[in-house]
Amino acid sequence: MTEVTDTTSEITTDTVQSADGTLIGYRRLGSGPPVVIVHGSISTGEQWLQVGADLAADHSVYLVDRRGRGLSGDAERYELRTEAADITAVLAVAERDTGAPPVLVGHSFGAICTLETVRLGAEISSLVMYEPPLPVDGPVAGDHLADYAEAIDIRDYDGAMRIAAENFLRISKEETDGLAATPLWAGFLDLTPTWTRELAEIDATTSVLAEFAELPVRSLLLVGEVSPAHLIGASEYLKSTLPDVAEVVLPGQSHFAHVLDPTGVARSIREFMSR
Repeated sequence: MTEVTDTTSEITTDTVQSADGTLIGYRRLGSGPPVVIVHGSISTGEQWLQVGADLAADHSVYLVDRRGRGLSGDAERYELRTEAADITAVLAVAERDTGAPPVLVGHSFGAICTLETVRLGAEISSLVMYEPPLPVDGPVAGDHLADYAEAIDIRDYDGAMRIAAENFLRISKEETDGLAATPLWAGFLDLTPTWTRELAEIDATTSVLAEFAELPVRSLLLVGEVSPAHLIGASEYLKSTLPDVAEVVLPGQSHFAHVLDPTGVARSIREFMSR
């Protein structure tokens, strides 16, 4: 592993080899009990830097770049269990570095990846999930995935993102236009090609939903007060089935509170960890 340290921001970047040989990159901040954070689709670990910096006051925080973006490599073969293997590799580094099993945090599709990681046997101390888009009421992408993939094939990334906003995120045109006016949009567009395979894996989780719902790990659900109904519904499903689960509703927030209110998100995670 090659290590590079940014002394101005006190962030260390590194890579670890996953089970298939792919190098998975991550950023480390702070010291103390470990927290591993897994970002969602069309993003990188950088989107969680402000939350990570807050938690780093008393924790060792590992911000993963999932495969296919940022600090990480990629491979032709892709499955949800591949993502789980990547996360497991970072968890092992975090436990080796700190001597303690990590708290695992996942956002959106990253939260589904964390569920699969735990389902496949990874050892963690607890699990925090921010709105995993589980297909509890039907497919998340469904027939619209073909339209999205076609837009990606012709490199109409803005068009693909608008298809996704309407049909996958299920937000209004006004909300989409507002999001398109923010600095987040350009980053989304760069990563739209990686979403196609992830959406297919999301819809395929119907076969393991019951197993996700029975995981015995101590868990926290973060839910935006004004998030789309299908995301709230997926969290409600887990809330009603997981054996050891708590919930925090983020006032006035939707699916991107980690960007819009990082202090509030970090506070919710810290309070859960301290119980």
